[in-house]
Parts: sequence; C-alpha cells; structure tokens
Amino acid sequence: MPASFDPLWERLVEGGVRRRPARRYLAELKDHLDDLVAEERRATSDPQDAEIRALTRLGSFEMLADAMIERGEFQSWSRKAPLATYLVAPVVALVAGTALAVVGVVMTAKGVHMGPAAAPPEWLRDMASGVAFSSHAVLPILLAWALGVMAIRHRSPLVWPVLGIVVLVLLGAAVRIGLTLPSPTTHGEVSFSGSFSTAPAGLIGLAGQLGLAFAPYAALLYWRAAKAREAA
Repeated sequence: MPASFDPLWERLVEGGVRRRPARRYLAELKDHLDDLVAEERRATSDPQDAEIRALTRLGSFEMLADAMIERGEFQSWSRKAPLATYLVAPVVALVAGTALAVVGVVMTAKGVHMGPAAAPPEWLRDMASGVAFSSHAVLPILLAWALGVMAIRHRSPLVWPVLGIVVLVLLGAAVRIGLTLPSPTTHGEVSFSGSFSTAPAGLIGLAGQLGLAFAPYAALLYWRAAKAREAA
C-alpha cells in the first residue's frame, strides 16, 4: 500500500476493521486517488500541487476511516464480540483439544491387542502420560501464544488478551486429567480433578507458566511500540 495511506491503514485496524476488507478499501481509494491526481495534473503544471489537491478532494483520513469503521459487517469478531473471542473460544478450544487427545489415547488402547495378563506397553503408558501433561502444561501455553498474536494483529485493547491468557493458564494449572490404562488388575479409566497448589513450588510453577504464556505477547507489544517510535 502507498506510504501515504499507512496512517489510514493503522486507523482502520485499530478501529476493528478486518484486514481483507481494509486492504480492499485502500485499493479502491488508491484507484480513486490516481484518477483525481490525473484530473488535477491536467489542470496544473505542478505535480506536487496536483497530488495535494487530489488528497484534499479525497477527504481526510479520519473521515475515510470512520466511514468504514461504522459499518459493522466489516468489524472483526475480536472487536464485535471480545468476550467470546478471548475468553469463551479459547476455553472451548482447550476443552476440545484435551478431549480429542484423550479419545486418541482411548482408541489407541482399544486397538492394542494385549493378553488377559499382559500390562500395557511402555510406549502406550508414555503416550497417556504425555497427553495428561500436555493438557495442562502445553496446550494452554500454545493457545495463549495464539491469543497474543491475534491481539497484536487486530490491535485489540490490552484487557481482553490479558484476561484470556490468565484464564487459560489458570485452567491448565487447576484442571488435571488422569488416564488409567487397562491392565490385568484394573479397568481403563479417565478422571478429572481440579485444585490449585498453594505450596511455594506450585506457586512458582504457576508464575513460570504465566511468564511463558505472556512472553510472546509482551515481545510483540514491545516490537510494535518500537516501530511506532521509529515512525514518529
């Protein structure tokens, strides 16, 4: 996009307009501006003056941005429904991802042919342990990183991604799944438990998870602020 339209682009994205409609809108404005510049150049011999007159006829960036931002059909979901985008959807994704992983373990265990006196193979026990660990220590962090990237792309207010990341980490720390594989002495079982550890080690672990979850978002915020300072 032309450098002259960069402030308008930033204003559209900050106003919640989705990127694709914003790009299309700027392309249409660029074509219209080219037509206006051509008209003005036929009326004056000064190319710079022609461009200034054309931009004046096009309208102020604030007016052009407001005309697009006020149209609700072009707003991103993060702006129209931030609660659903940053709190409800990530929790649903966490639950769905955990459920799919558990189902994968259960189906794999059913497909493994074991004799009546045989214990589950070591790789299957490792798989079950990995799913249990990932559901509370890995998946919430990955979803938190995705929230941070989305918040930066959509210029979302700070409060929503921060709340979403905190909720994901707290859920991951509080809710644990247990996978008991079938053996000669026990039946297979899936269990859920919820509790916070208030021991120093537990609180330190929670702080570490929060720091890890926020790290990409904080780095992107710093990068965006540095770019804004350079542009100024």
